Amino acid sequence: MIIFAGVQGVINYVRRDPLTRLKLAKGMSMGLEFKLGSEILRTVVVREFKEILLVGAIILLRAALTLLIHWEIKNEEQATGEKPAEP
Repeated sequence: MIIFAGVQGVINYVRRDPLTRLKLAKGMSMGLEFKLGSEILRTVVVREFKEILLVGAIILLRAALTLLIHWEIKNEEQATGEKPAEP
């Protein structure tokens, strides 16, 4: 998903689409949501406390990235005048 959003972002950049940043941020956000879900599912097979800490750190990092991307999307939508997407 993240690779697809990146390729689509490059294509939109080459085409000089004014909403390239917004579309790229939305694609990255969706990709991170999938990745976060997979990390949560990964906790089912964790066997050691050290692995739980590692998965927890990954989840916190992904959550922080997701929040930053959503903040960027909101600011970009306000700047372009596009209607904000509902979560």
